[in-house]
Amino acid sequence: MDGAEDANGGPEKTDAPATEKLPTDAQTVPRLLESALYKEDVYRSQHRSVWGSFFDPETKRWGYRCCKCMEKNAACKNPGLIEKEPESSEEYSPDSPGPDGVEQISWSDPPPELLPRQNFAKATEWVEHFVRYFVGAWQRKDADGYAGVEELAKTTLQPLLKQSMDAFEILIRRLHNPRELDRSEKTVRKGRETRAGMEGKVKQERSVLLQLDEITTNAAQMDYLAARAGYMKLTLGNKTWNSTFVAHVAACTMKGAREYRRNRDNFNTYDMDPDSQKYFHALLKLVQLAQCLKPNPDQSKNNAF
Repeated sequence: MDGAEDANGGPEKTDAPATEKLPTDAQTVPRLLESALYKEDVYRSQHRSVWGSFFDPETKRWGYRCCKCMEKNAACKNPGLIEKEPESSEEYSPDSPGPDGVEQISWSDPPPELLPRQNFAKATEWVEHFVRYFVGAWQRKDADGYAGVEELAKTTLQPLLKQSMDAFEILIRRLHNPRELDRSEKTVRKGRETRAGMEGKVKQERSVLLQLDEITTNAAQMDYLAARAGYMKLTLGNKTWNSTFVAHVAACTMKGAREYRRNRDNFNTYDMDPDSQKYFHALLKLVQLAQCLKPNPDQSKNNAF
């Protein structure tokens, strides 16, 4: 800055030469922590990006993004060219990849009504429709202060809207690529069991998508008890033994001991993946919300949340 003085009354000293000024937009960016070893965002030789902002995978060399130059001390080939931000709305439209390549999920236009399951050919489309509809209903209830909702349900639902929406964003991304839904241990263990009668009776876990389909379909049909039972099956799985157990029993004299082993059953998706746990929990809250909005006249099909 011209005319600036330091604490001793003399002109302020700068480490960078006068020819290496930062662009105006870089000067306005607040910095949480300055590096003590290197000056950051120093634009040399008329470059508009820093060295190392571009990598060429063919030559495996670093360079400048502004002109794709690989020589660190070379002048910029396009000193007057300013990189334009993408102007196409398609790049930032709802449910499209954002600047970091992650699909952006928009909740701004929820379905106006919950359509029946038979209207959807694919389970992925149905589950996404169910989630979007009830997230929209949840947002409307939150906006009107949960009018008509019991106090206990309000206390349960009110603080969980934002984190549930974050969890459902992960779910919807995976519904667009269904192979990402199943994250369990794929191979069924066939280890030595404690009892011979248990051999070969370990059950393979069902597809996560099929279980999500059943839960949401039951909730849409107001069979909330069956929906919650599906949730319990989704989270607990078919496991009958959760940890490996080994027992050593004395054999005949001077012949050592006999080992009995019961291997743990396979971990399912809920056990293996924290993100899956988040949207499984959030889905149960949607079942609770659905029951609050439209309880089943048959009380045997409602839950006591």
